[in-house]
Amino acid sequence: MYRDWLFEDGDFRFTPRGDAALAEGLQVVRQDLLARLVSPRGSHWAFPHEGSALPDYVQAALDELTRVEVLQEAERTCLEDARVEEARGEWTEGGLRLALRLSGEALRLLLPWPLEVKGA
Repeated sequence: MYRDWLFEDGDFRFTPRGDAALAEGLQVVRQDLLARLVSPRGSHWAFPHEGSALPDYVQAALDELTRVEVLQEAERTCLEDARVEEARGEWTEGGLRLALRLSGEALRLLLPWPLEVKGA
């Protein structure tokens, strides 16, 4: 089972007692992947290969070619995580929906588009 600090809206979350709140299981994988998808590749000094090229498309016109490029970049970025075995995406009314298969579990992510990068 995965366990990590709970990270929401660009900051750590705390319990009413003031302790750091924890995320467990798929919630950890979800927050890790979302952070990787919205962070520019190379933006973290300690992990220069983390992140994705998705922020490069934030101001781009969403034509058919851009949709394909964004879809492929999102799938490729998710597959860089060792916990993800398969990644399939599709465009929906609400944004880019990613269906991910982990070892024995499934996870779905929705990236609202245009991409919202908080704290950037």
